[in-house]
Amino acid sequence: MYPEALAALRCPHPPHTALELAAGARYAPDGAVLDGRLRAVDKAARHYPIRDGIVDLLGGARLPLTPAQITNYLPLTAWGYERLWRGHALTLLSGEEFGHARELPLLCRLMQPERGGVYLDVACSNGLYARALAAATHADLLAATPPPATIIGIDHSLPMLRQARAYALQHRLRITYVRASAQALPIAGAAVAGLAMGGSLNEIGDRRAFFAEARRVLEPHGRMVLMHLVQAGDSIGQAVQAVLGTGGIDFPPLATIHAELGQFKPLDETQHGVVVFSAWQPA
Repeated sequence: MYPEALAALRCPHPPHTALELAAGARYAPDGAVLDGRLRAVDKAARHYPIRDGIVDLLGGARLPLTPAQITNYLPLTAWGYERLWRGHALTLLSGEEFGHARELPLLCRLMQPERGGVYLDVACSNGLYARALAAATHADLLAATPPPATIIGIDHSLPMLRQARAYALQHRLRITYVRASAQALPIAGAAVAGLAMGGSLNEIGDRRAFFAEARRVLEPHGRMVLMHLVQAGDSIGQAVQAVLGTGGIDFPPLATIHAELGQFKPLDETQHGVVVFSAWQPA
């Protein structure tokens, strides 16, 4: 955890109490808090651990885990996600050449991270979008001055977060990683300039609860950028999606997503086969 992220972090549940760093924390040479505790500044004085640079605001909370979500708790999945799958995923799913060289500039065009502020990569997995946003804002962990943007990656899987932090350090990017739920974001209200979710929208479960949380934490002119999959238009594709659906991956019609986003107004949207990119702003 980097100290500049603390101003945006809150307890994950109402009334979203502010957090402070308890005494005795251990720091890395780049200024990251490697080990320590965050303490709620209320009468309950709840404590949340920081281990290996990752803040755990979820603890032992029970999640409604599906088979797809449980798979993300496996260290082997976390190791292989980007190495073996993610770079080819959109090309296979869209039927177009759609590698990172096309995807990540599109993310940054929709998000406009040069505006500065706090940016979230929610359900971040290995932190691909967090790294793209950090690189776009020059969030170099060895920079002499703090970057203009604070990048925070959020996921419920510790193995994914550990791999995400390892990648960030490898690329010398200053990103704070937090274990929390997409439906209970540990972030202050109206504190976020931009929020991204790449692909995980299809497996997080309660999308409406996530959209409500996104609306709560975004600034009035903040941006939410989504990359997600929609229902296939052919019978073979729908049959494959039906099988995947038994594992907890949902492929809703695009109209369903639009209806669930009633608290937002659209800024941009493109569709490539079953892959959709869109940008939204609080209504």
